[in-house]
Amino acid sequence: MLSDVFSALGIGGEGCTFTLSGGGESVSFPVSPASFEVSLPSNNQTVNVISIGDVNMIGNAGLASLKFESFFPSNEYPFVNDMTATGAYEYVAKVKKMQTGKEPCQISISGTDVSLPVTIETFEYGEKDGSGDVYFSLQLREYKFVSPASEATNSVTGMKGRMSDVLKEKPMTCLGGLDTMDTAQKAIQRTTSIAKQCTRVVNTYRAMAKSGGVRPGTLLKTTMKGIFKAEGKTPMVKW
Repeated sequence: MLSDVFSALGIGGEGCTFTLSGGGESVSFPVSPASFEVSLPSNNQTVNVISIGDVNMIGNAGLASLKFESFFPSNEYPFVNDMTATGAYEYVAKVKKMQTGKEPCQISISGTDVSLPVTIETFEYGEKDGSGDVYFSLQLREYKFVSPASEATNSVTGMKGRMSDVLKEKPMTCLGGLDTMDTAQKAIQRTTSIAKQCTRVVNTYRAMAKSGGVRPGTLLKTTMKGIFKAEGKTPMVKW
């Protein structure tokens, strides 16, 4: 009878398979959520133009978010998908480990276009009816990689540390009005991962200050090996 009740509510049964993986863990949810919701924000801005009025300026896409809820069963139900854990709280432990693991996860929903790296923003769980089943809700947020690509593949999740492309070389013409620190910052942008930018900015600033600064109009070329003046072969700063 309980199976009939869940079927009437749209819980369980045949449907999409929800899989969350990350940090060496992988969870295929044993009871398929009855529904899920994806939010795709856009960073559009409204600008007031004197002769026109408000104008909507199209911005870049924001971070997608995804939320759904279901439960981890502690009893055997005919509508439950294959159990990959020994109990409801083992599933809870796996999700909590992914949430606190300091690494992005991957969510995929079979039969849909949902497959993206995410972080776990909220994980709520608890018991309701004395059955031992653990009800939960998950809120996920898209994660965008911003540092150099990694070819390492996780043996459990099959995920690579995918990162955004980084330019190998970038020219820059020094502008008037910029102080040495601003010039150093602009010289390394988009050629250096965020994790290394702070150190390289400081080293670049020191080298520029030591040489008396860089005149406006000077063409600098930033490469994976260092920063060069356009006419020189010896780097001003070497990584």
